[in-house]
Amino acid sequence: MQRFLLAVLTCSLLSGGGPLLAQTPPQRPPQQGGAPQPPAAGPGEVRGTVVDAGTSAAVASASVAVRRAADSTLVAGAIARPDGSFRIDGLRPGNYVLRVSMMGYAPQTSTFSVTPAAPRANAGSIRLPRAAVMLDAIEVTGQAQAVTIAPDRNAYRVRDVAPAATSASEVLESVPSVQVDSDGKVSLRGNEGVVVQINGRPAPISGAQLAAYLKQLPANTLERVEVIANPSARYDPEGMAGIINIVLKQGVDLGVSGGLQLAASTADRYAGSGNVGYQAGAVTFFGSYGYSTDDRTVGGINDRTRLSGGTPLSFTEQDITGGNGNAGHNLNATLDYRLNSRDVVSNAVALNLRNSNENALSAYGVFNGSRLLLDEYQRVRDTQTDAFMADYTLAFKRTYQPQRHEFSAEVRANRLADEDRVDLWRQTAPGLGLRDAEQNVTALTMYQFTAQADYTRSFGQRTKLETGYKGTSRLLDRDFDVREDPLGTGVWAPSELSNALEFDETVNAIYGVYSHGIGKLELQGGLRAEYASRDFSLANSGESFPYDYTSFFPSGLVSYKVSDNTQTKLSYSRRINRPGSGQLNPFPTFFDIQNVFVGNPRLNPEYTDALELSLQHSGALGSLQFSPFYRRTTDIIRAVVDTDDVVNGREVTSVSFKNLDTGTSWGTDLNGSLRLGQTFNGLASFNVFKMVTSGTGGESSLATDAVTWMAKFNGTYNFTPRTSFTAQYQYRAPMQIEGGRFAAMQMANLSVRQKLYGEKMNLTLRVSDPFNTMRFRIQAGDDNIIQLTERTQTSRALHLTLQYTFGRPPRVRQTPQQQDSGGTPFGGL
Repeated sequence: MQRFLLAVLTCSLLSGGGPLLAQTPPQRPPQQGGAPQPPAAGPGEVRGTVVDAGTSAAVASASVAVRRAADSTLVAGAIARPDGSFRIDGLRPGNYVLRVSMMGYAPQTSTFSVTPAAPRANAGSIRLPRAAVMLDAIEVTGQAQAVTIAPDRNAYRVRDVAPAATSASEVLESVPSVQVDSDGKVSLRGNEGVVVQINGRPAPISGAQLAAYLKQLPANTLERVEVIANPSARYDPEGMAGIINIVLKQGVDLGVSGGLQLAASTADRYAGSGNVGYQAGAVTFFGSYGYSTDDRTVGGINDRTRLSGGTPLSFTEQDITGGNGNAGHNLNATLDYRLNSRDVVSNAVALNLRNSNENALSAYGVFNGSRLLLDEYQRVRDTQTDAFMADYTLAFKRTYQPQRHEFSAEVRANRLADEDRVDLWRQTAPGLGLRDAEQNVTALTMYQFTAQADYTRSFGQRTKLETGYKGTSRLLDRDFDVREDPLGTGVWAPSELSNALEFDETVNAIYGVYSHGIGKLELQGGLRAEYASRDFSLANSGESFPYDYTSFFPSGLVSYKVSDNTQTKLSYSRRINRPGSGQLNPFPTFFDIQNVFVGNPRLNPEYTDALELSLQHSGALGSLQFSPFYRRTTDIIRAVVDTDDVVNGREVTSVSFKNLDTGTSWGTDLNGSLRLGQTFNGLASFNVFKMVTSGTGGESSLATDAVTWMAKFNGTYNFTPRTSFTAQYQYRAPMQIEGGRFAAMQMANLSVRQKLYGEKMNLTLRVSDPFNTMRFRIQAGDDNIIQLTERTQTSRALHLTLQYTFGRPPRVRQTPQQQDSGGTPFGGL
């Protein structure tokens, strides 16, 4: 049923909110023997609504057939809209039989008449009783598409775009326009200012914690990934590049369903996960659990050249070897209870327990300007992280009329506890001469509370108002304890680098979005108003940096349906990036002896105005989407690299943040999908954009004017219905940044999947990075210092994954009469 629903709902969205399918009598073929055609259609019509007999909920996509009562000849048919309603017109006077059917329900029949005096018949509310259906007895015809193109988003089905992935992070690597770096950070169109959502709610963590969470979230619990490049005012305005929404599998029809997955690789990566779903009566439950462990070797260099008038004064060469490991448990569960035909109470819980470690040995060589060795030594870095995250949501929804008149409210609470321990020391030879030792312990506790209410009301078939309120409060405490043993005698003393901070932030927002359809046009306008305040304080100095501000975020969309398969749209939105506590904290945090991070407590939020034009075309073989875009950012936040800084008596390269004047970027996306029957399914994307940043005052060195591009390809070839081969490749061209340059990056994945025992088991063999091309490289500097940094980690490996499913829920049989004759290659959300 879900596959057919997907197709029907997107046809609705792309048709400008009009009828889901043409609900008029089909043209009848010529009768045998050249008999004359039947007279033209008459003025009669029949209307009604299809609902669940037990819950009174609308039954979307039910099949409605009209036959003559005299001879049972099929006269016309239709598919019920998302709200269960249907309308069939063009009926001539006479007596008719109305038959309504839907997989999983017992069909219902009734009679009605059309007369000249009463041409309009009302079938009323047709109640379909549930009927259990065994999956093995259902023949599934037709196939849902890998990509769904809706007016405001692109949705990618996980089983098609990343069939061999074992984690959410690996799934995102395969999604067009999305990039994931070696640390697991997610970006969209090359911009890390993107919000990651889980089931439509912002992820409860961010930064390095979110990257680690996505690496541990099992891929087999994901249904699809939605890319929303230009969200409306309904959504939170955070995320300059847009929103990536990860939708977990939760749809359960009848009975029990579930699955298991086991994965192992030659690179010491192992994972196991399971999920189960249950639906009976008023109760629906879905739960998943996963455990993963990932150990990788790390290598790289940090080379520094000090200059004077372009002449080298000294060289420092740092060779890094080591490894890092991540392990964690991940639990997600939802429980829905239907109070009555209108009201549903939902509970959602997410738990994540993880630990990670990093051990690195850095060999230093110090040379003068003539390359004569002055000193050599080693530094050891030992890092241990333990974290626990708990997130709970209680939600209520009342449905007066599905998708047309609804009210929902929810409260959400989240707690994150994170402790990092870093040990640094210097030794003249392995195991000897310990001195200049340092211990850093960071303890972080964060609480976040959210309350939200949303109301939707339709006025007519193509007019809708959405409005609501959201309040968020975040409380964070971070203690940073640093102890030093300069001589390596075992006598530790507190360091002046120790500090503690408190960070409180509150955001209150109201919004309104109005949508209206006129002919082939769909118009939408919205406005979100926010009042935000933050208070950032330092325990050691007693300094406080309060800041409050009011913001307005308009949005708009104009969509025009050129034809059944072609649509164009123009959208606008305003978004914000609020600096986090890490960017604000002015106390230094050392990555190693030569590189330090220093925050800026006076950062302002940055605002982006985004404009996007999109042209979408679909056909029997696939779809094509061309999307030029333009973004202008004020008070843009950029990392500032000072290669000649001194912190705690050390000559270091420091990284901080600064508000610059403006930043603009413009470019285009070209996304395409191709399906050749049951043989081949592919996705490809090409993104090119130009970034221009203006420095503040005389700091022209912080300005950039650069063009970069990236491309991604993902294709699956089915040798047989049971055996398939998938290839994925991505490339990012070199990219100029403020004060530096990122080198090009590329990576490939190859996999073979074999189905066993019908659809119940899959065995996948995947080779990641077969050409060993995955590496990170950046060069930054100025007239004083040039620093070259390169990192590589174990990415080439052989992975084996076994997936098993049981008790899968019933699915709809899509009959030839129900298939879309327009050849559209995508379904709806």
